[in-house]
Parts: sequence; C-alpha cells; structure tokens
Amino acid sequence: MTKDNCCYGAVIRREDGTIETVEAEHTVWACGGIGGLYRHSTNFRHLTGDALALSIKHGIRLKDVNYVQIHPTTFYSPDEEERSFLISESVRGEGAKLYDKNMKRFVNELLPRDLLAEEIYKQMAKDGTDHVWEDLRTIPREELMEHFPNIVEHCREMGYDVTKECIPVVPAQHYFMGGVWVDHESHTSMERLYAVGETACNGVHGKNRLASNSLLESLVFAKRAAKQMSGQKETISAAPELFAAIDRSIYADAKALSSQYHEYVREAIIAADAKMQQVQDARTKATVAFRKQCAQVG
Repeated sequence: MTKDNCCYGAVIRREDGTIETVEAEHTVWACGGIGGLYRHSTNFRHLTGDALALSIKHGIRLKDVNYVQIHPTTFYSPDEEERSFLISESVRGEGAKLYDKNMKRFVNELLPRDLLAEEIYKQMAKDGTDHVWEDLRTIPREELMEHFPNIVEHCREMGYDVTKECIPVVPAQHYFMGGVWVDHESHTSMERLYAVGETACNGVHGKNRLASNSLLESLVFAKRAAKQMSGQKETISAAPELFAAIDRSIYADAKALSSQYHEYVREAIIAADAKMQQVQDARTKATVAFRKQCAQVG
C-alpha cells in the first residue's frame, strides 16, 4: 500500500486464500530469491521473486537483477517440482570427473562455476540430453563416506551407488545476488519499506556470490534494519483512505497474479542482460579502436 513513494502497509493472502490488509509503520520484505522461476534450482519452488515484481509495479529501485549464480552440478531429477540437490564442487576438487553421453570427459572440472556451467550447457545441447554424468569413483570409498556422507546417501535414495556408477548432474540456479536495492540499513528507495536477505541487493556479493557473505546479507543487514526501525520513535501518520479504497477483486485470482509477477521478473532479467551485453560490446569496440590507434602511432 503506497502513496507518494511511502509504504503504509500491505495486502496479504493467508494460507486459506483470504485477502487481508495490514497497516504498518514499517514494512519488511524477506521474500527470498527467484529459484522457483527456473526449471532447476537448489531453492524452494515458492521463491519466485515477488518483491522484485512489486518493486517494478510500484517504481522501487532494483539493482543487478541479472546477477544470478548457477551451480554447475546438481543431481538431475525429471520431477520439475523437486528441489535440486547440490553436488558440492568439493567433490570435483577431490577428483570427480564429468562425462558426456558417451562417457567421455569433456571439460576441466575445476573451472569457475559460471564457466563450467556454460560448458555443461554446451555439451548438453551438443548431445541432446537433459544432463551430463559425474563420476565419483575416482575418489577412494573411505574418503567419499567420510567427507560426503549426505551426497552418498541422497544418491543412494535416488537409486545410484556412487562407488559403482556415475550420477546424472545438471546446472541449477543457486543464488540471487541482485534484487531490491537497499542502503546500509536495508532501507529501500521507498520510505518506510525495508528488504532483507536474498531478496535485497546490498552489494556484499558482486556478480559471483561468496557463501559466507550470505550471513552478512541475511543477519547483519536484518539487524541493521531492526535497529533503524526501532530507533524511530516519532509517530508516523497513517493513510486510511488507501485501505478504504482498495479493490480486493484484483487479488482474487492468485494463479493469474503470480503469472503476471513472474513475467515482470523475467522481463527485468532479460532487459538487464541485454543492457550488460551492450556495455560489453561498446567496451570491446573501444578497446579495438584504441589498439588500432596505438598501432598507427607506433
């Protein structure tokens, strides 16, 4: 619920589908990432970037929405609703290999995450497959059991014995570094509205996430937001006319609304990618022109 770039509360949907309005002096978004928009993701399916869609709808600033980290190896499942199980890069660090459909090694497994994921996608397209294969048999059995018991157990539950056979793996969306822009107190560009956790973009990650920085994003910045809100002692004016005028019918069809929100987010990511590509192309042209100029001077 907004007016003149100020948030006065929210319209919420209860688990039973009931629509309610909540008036608040401060509102905090903690909506998670965008994994539910992807076919494969290590995140829960209900995390679909709703805060981003609402930001687009209400003119709230976003930042780096195309900074999406893809983990190169997760256990492949044909079930589209299943949350992807992460096969740690530590496994590859210990010597696990990646194979194509003919069980031929096709890549350096120690490439950075984004480059390795790209190579796997290329191989999948070349082979016409939905996954590649990862071989953990290169790691001694005792080491597998001691260092990676959860991976061994999950694969066993899915019908694979990692000590005897390869497992199917596929890249999956893993973490969202971009999001709703916030300052150092987790305050968004809208008054009285805060965002914390993966839904926010506070700049601690850059383009590639460092795992421990998620603690900063989720805990430190959330604490800062709480301190900021609790420190504001003055009474904040309400806007009862906003709540009186609300048309609840526009929220009646939850499925249609979610579909619209998902499209907002996808379009924003595509637009950000296109803009980044334009910048990279311009830099490349400028570099080529500079080198030619240097060559002429020389």
